[in-house]
Amino acid sequence: MVKPNNEAGTVSTLKSLQIHVPTAVLTGRDAELMCTYELEGAQLYSIRWYRNMIEFYRYVPKESPATKVFPVAEIKVDVAKSDQNRVVLTDVDRSLTGEYQCEVSADAPLFHTDIKAAKMVVVEPPLIGPNITTNLVMYVGGDHIQSNCSSAPSLPAANVTWYVNEQMVPSFTANHVTNFSNGYASTLSTLELETAVESPFPVLMIRCEASIFDVWKATSPVVALREQNAKPVSALGRSLTGISILFSPQSLELTV
Repeated sequence: MVKPNNEAGTVSTLKSLQIHVPTAVLTGRDAELMCTYELEGAQLYSIRWYRNMIEFYRYVPKESPATKVFPVAEIKVDVAKSDQNRVVLTDVDRSLTGEYQCEVSADAPLFHTDIKAAKMVVVEPPLIGPNITTNLVMYVGGDHIQSNCSSAPSLPAANVTWYVNEQMVPSFTANHVTNFSNGYASTLSTLELETAVESPFPVLMIRCEASIFDVWKATSPVVALREQNAKPVSALGRSLTGISILFSPQSLELTV
């Protein structure tokens, strides 16, 4: 790999190199990697793409064909959609998680070169959505309510967000991540509530949402806990005043 020319006093014709790699992409989808730059009048000599420092794509406009793809395990390049600014990877899988580098070289006489890198995670989501269990099916004011939200194994582990009466609960939950030998991880999140003696909620609607980056999200079925002897009125849209959220944020990570 050509190293960047950073000699003091040298006027570079290659400026503003930026790499744009998706932070996360779902397994089986395509990933578009972008590289933008300014040559300030110079000609482009080459674009080279690497994964973990192994070259898999090269674009040299003076050669015919200009595009060359190198055989690297599990990397499939859509040549028709790739050029001097982008390379499109098709049907990505978990093995393609890693760091990607874009190297740009200007043509003679200076052959200035620069390189930028960014990481991409290939996400394998859970096969099913999250599920909630609770220690009560009905409650009275002053009761201690414990709810568990489990998210099935995924890569990486899912984040869990709680909602009570459609209002997001602050991160006062205990999260337990279990890592498995195949690289997957499951999440178990526990929410503990204590209602006021005179609870303003005839019904508590509890659900959890599991998400991985911004590429996958699923919500659990809603668990409805009715206060005994309460009048049947809606609790949606009301504030959480009258409920205490127990335990500070904490996490536990296990490997099996």
